[in-house]
Amino acid sequence: MSRFFVFQRCRFGFVIALAITLVITLWVSSVPAQRSISVQVNRWLSVQSLGGEVWYLNRQGTRRAQTGDLLTVVNDGLRTGSGSTGTLLVDTGIGTIQLLQDTEIRVQRLDYASDNGHITHLYVPRGQVHVNLRRFTHRGSELEIETPAGVSGVRGTEFGVTVQSDGFTGIVTREGAVAVEAQSRQVLVPAGYQTTIRPGEPPLEPLVQSPPTIDYRIDYRTNGSRRWALLIGQVDLVNRVYVNGEQQQLNYWREFVYEVSAVRGTRVEVTVLSPLNERADYDIALF
Repeated sequence: MSRFFVFQRCRFGFVIALAITLVITLWVSSVPAQRSISVQVNRWLSVQSLGGEVWYLNRQGTRRAQTGDLLTVVNDGLRTGSGSTGTLLVDTGIGTIQLLQDTEIRVQRLDYASDNGHITHLYVPRGQVHVNLRRFTHRGSELEIETPAGVSGVRGTEFGVTVQSDGFTGIVTREGAVAVEAQSRQVLVPAGYQTTIRPGEPPLEPLVQSPPTIDYRIDYRTNGSRRWALLIGQVDLVNRVYVNGEQQQLNYWREFVYEVSAVRGTRVEVTVLSPLNERADYDIALF
C-alpha cells in the first residue's frame, strides 16, 4: 500500500473521531441548559365545591356555577347567594379559598414571579372569605386579598376576611401571620389576633381575636294602638350578623336595629358569623 493511501486513511479516521468528539461535547454541554428550562402553564383557580346558589362571573356574563369552572383572567369571579357557599382551589394545590354566603370574589392578577413563584391577587368587594394555604416554596410567591379598605397578603397561613356593606374590613388570623396594609401603613396580624380597617384609614393595631358573640337589648315602643319592638344588637365588626336569615347592616358603633311588630310569642333567630366560618346562634323571644 502506498504512503499516499495510508496518509488518506489516517486523515479520514482523524476527521471521523473529531466529528464524534464534537457531537458528544455539544450533547453533554446541552444537558444543563435543558434541565434549566421551565415550562409555564396558564394560571387558574378552579371551583372545587358548591353549596346552594352560586354564580360564575366572566366577560360573557353571569351563569350558575359548576364544579370544575375555572377563573383564569382578570375580572373572572364567583358570587354566593344567601345561605350558600363555594370553594376555590388554587392551581398549584397550595390551598383553598372558601366563600361564605353573600360574598363576591374577582381575579385581579394571576402571574409568575421571576423565580417561577405564583402570584395570585384577588378582590373581595363584599362578603366573607376563609383562606387556608400551606407555606410557599418560592420566595416570589404571594397571595393577596384586596378589599375597598386595604390589602391582606400572606405566604402560607389560615385567615379570614370580612367586608361589610360599607367596605369596612376585618381580618382574623388562625395560623401563621397576615400583613395588612392601607393608607401606606402596614401591620402584622399573628395567629389568634384580628384587625379592622375603615375605608380611607390605616389598619388598627391587632387585638386578640373576639369570638362571634352578640350583646343585645330590646326596646318596646307604642304609638296609639300600634306596638312594636326594636332588637338592638352589637357585634364585633370582623363578623357578620343575620336575623331570620336576613343580613343586617352595622353602623359606626357596630350596632344593628331590627324592628318587629308586637305579636304574642314572636321570636327571632340571630346568627353571628365570623370569616373563619365560626358561628353563634341565638333564639331570642321578643313578646
